[in-house]
Amino acid sequence: MNQHANETGRHRALLRAVPRGAVPPTSAQKVGQLIQADIDSITPDDLAHCPLGSVLNGGNSSPHGDKLAPPGEWLALADRFYDASLGAGGSSGIPLLWGTDAVHGRNNIPGATIFPHNTGLGATRDPALIRRIGEITAREVRVTGLDWAFSPSAAVARDARCAPRAFR
Repeated sequence: MNQHANETGRHRALLRAVPRGAVPPTSAQKVGQLIQADIDSITPDDLAHCPLGSVLNGGNSSPHGDKLAPPGEWLALADRFYDASLGAGGSSGIPLLWGTDAVHGRNNIPGATIFPHNTGLGATRDPALIRRIGEITAREVRVTGLDWAFSPSAAVARDARCAPRAFR
């Protein structure tokens, strides 16, 4: 079988997997999938007219501006964003992702574990320790309803000039 026939077969299989009656996304919904807004600049209600692919909480943003918001408030807001992304209006039916920096653990949640800089942890040369820190961080991110942690990550900074997290 030639390459073209193989690609065509895969394409047909994908088309068969799409539910009948599925409405293709609009141009605005497609563009929205490429945009990530900070939770301080958008609300779940905004998703009805401004569909997005993801939101994030930057270092200074928190639910309703409450820097001491407990995990339950983070989870409630994550659920509202998720539900709104699947709701009527401008929704594409694609669930919204929520990303967060967890460079030192889920350190913007009161009571969460705070870990040292990644560079320092790497200097321990202890893979079991790093794995355990990753597991703890993942658990603490997940209980707040977020699905995407930007860090820690399995990455090697080869050139500090183009690796903004190399100092961490």
